[in-house]
Amino acid sequence: MIKMMAAICRKPGMTHAEYLAYVQHVHGAISNEQPLTLRRYVQNHVFDAAFGSSREAVHAMTMARDSVTELYWDSPADMGVNFAHEHVRTKVGPDAANFVDASRTLSLVAVEAEQPVPQPGRAAGAKVLHYLRAAPGMTLEAFFQAWAAAHARALDAAPQAAAAVRRCVHSRQLAEFNPMLAYFGAKDVPIYEGVGTLWFDSPATVGAFRDYERALLSVNAEAPFYDPTQSFFVYATEVLIYERFDR
Repeated sequence: MIKMMAAICRKPGMTHAEYLAYVQHVHGAISNEQPLTLRRYVQNHVFDAAFGSSREAVHAMTMARDSVTELYWDSPADMGVNFAHEHVRTKVGPDAANFVDASRTLSLVAVEAEQPVPQPGRAAGAKVLHYLRAAPGMTLEAFFQAWAAAHARALDAAPQAAAAVRRCVHSRQLAEFNPMLAYFGAKDVPIYEGVGTLWFDSPATVGAFRDYERALLSVNAEAPFYDPTQSFFVYATEVLIYERFDR
């Protein structure tokens, strides 16, 4: 399975609440008119966030995320069929102008890699999407391997966070699809090598991520694999817009 992720900022003049209402009930309905080859469509509605890990300037394009869209397909071919379809080109895509500041959209195409957690459970309630920039000079494969190892070590070092996390998935960038990310309209924005998603029982427990983040930073200080000053995370609730179970 393959997916596209888009971290979105609302257009100027729109409140966060207005944006969420529109993206879920209006844009979601337009997308559902013809879901085509989509396997799954999830909106992550952001309720809190932090950008960078210090006072060093984080890239301006990481600011003010309002939601993160996740679109899933069974194959790259299905993804191509989806974006080439007339309904997507003439209705779904153009509707973005009604709610999105396209110049700030951060996107990537990725595959998911499930990571172990000590107390797995139903992935619901609240989630963290942790956007990571690889350390300079690291290959993608080396980054993915170091990230998985650091995740395991961070859970060992942060037992309270480990007890609160119900699921963890690493979305790993597929660099060969980077040229198509211009679909969302952004220019000169960073492309993140990975997004770590961690699920918690509720917004009340999602703050345990901070212990995990501190442990991950400690591990990273010993053997840097990502740049914390260029990374960020959002807290969100997941809204399922569409899912297909056949095939």
